[in-house]
Amino acid sequence: MDLKIIEIQKQLSENERNVFSYKFERQKKSVSTYALLAFFLGGLGAHKFYFGQIGIGVLYAIFVWTFIPSIVALIETFLSGDAVKSKNLKIAQEIYEEIKLLR
Repeated sequence: MDLKIIEIQKQLSENERNVFSYKFERQKKSVSTYALLAFFLGGLGAHKFYFGQIGIGVLYAIFVWTFIPSIVALIETFLSGDAVKSKNLKIAQEIYEEIKLLR
């Protein structure tokens, strides 16, 4: 787990940490899944749909005939680690904010 996510967890009580861990484990994204989707189905925008970026995924699917989305997806395959790390941090921050509101 990323150090920033661990720092977020340290600010929570034991019960809140359990809730955070449960929600985070259900929502977190996998680097390998993202990379495989980008490599094999990236031209159709599958990796964007996996991240919940529906609009961009639709654009990839519409312009698949130009092969530009396939080239971009191939590049994104090699950048998948940073993309997933950033997405998971965003998910962790959203869960933390939700827990803070329930205090």
